Amino acid sequence: MRKFNLLLAILCSAVWGVLSAAALAAPLAVDDFNGGEIKNLLGNRANVFIKAPSKAMVAYRQDTVNGKKTQVLMIRYEKRNIGGPYDSGGWCGYYTLLKSPAALVAPTPDKPNPEPMTDQYLDGSAYKAITFWVRGEKGDENFVVGLSDRHWDKIGDSVKSEEIGKYLPAGKLTTEWQKAKIPLDEFFLDYTQLAGISIVFDGDLFPETGHAGVLYIDDIALE
Repeated sequence: MRKFNLLLAILCSAVWGVLSAAALAAPLAVDDFNGGEIKNLLGNRANVFIKAPSKAMVAYRQDTVNGKKTQVLMIRYEKRNIGGPYDSGGWCGYYTLLKSPAALVAPTPDKPNPEPMTDQYLDGSAYKAITFWVRGEKGDENFVVGLSDRHWDKIGDSVKSEEIGKYLPAGKLTTEWQKAKIPLDEFFLDYTQLAGISIVFDGDLFPETGHAGVLYIDDIALE
């Protein structure tokens, strides 16, 4: 009977461990773009970043992704490679915040002058990859993905992935939807304090004359 109880305890412990690991590995949806707002599903800001003469804008479109009709994000960009700061053509891209920015705290009778909340960074240590669906309008588009932690957030930059084609089944962007999967270990940073994910149209990706294009994104998540 003792041996049976011991085996049962070991079995229960193993099952609980598997269930706990599965719970930790549950995907975290960052944005599915169905709300049509400038906030993502985490309640944080999402928008373009631009520095002239480069340009970028976003809008929402209806499309069919993985057999499902849904609303997706359209990013239109025009990356210049001359002019602007350092004659590098400026910069452009899209960001979605994983952190909850600092905010004021409402006063109460007990605390009439409360301290504001500090930035709340996302603990992403349970996740292994950034995933999303993507397609180009023509198939000649290109970009890299940026990921920032507390350190990179404070200096207004991010660690960049390799060109997006490395993480796509076709080896490049096409006019068909593909699921990108970028391992987090591609980014050497603090995974317990993640700040944001970005789509970056780096000038080194394009000819000296620059490039203009349109791409579509859906279902950004951490998995």
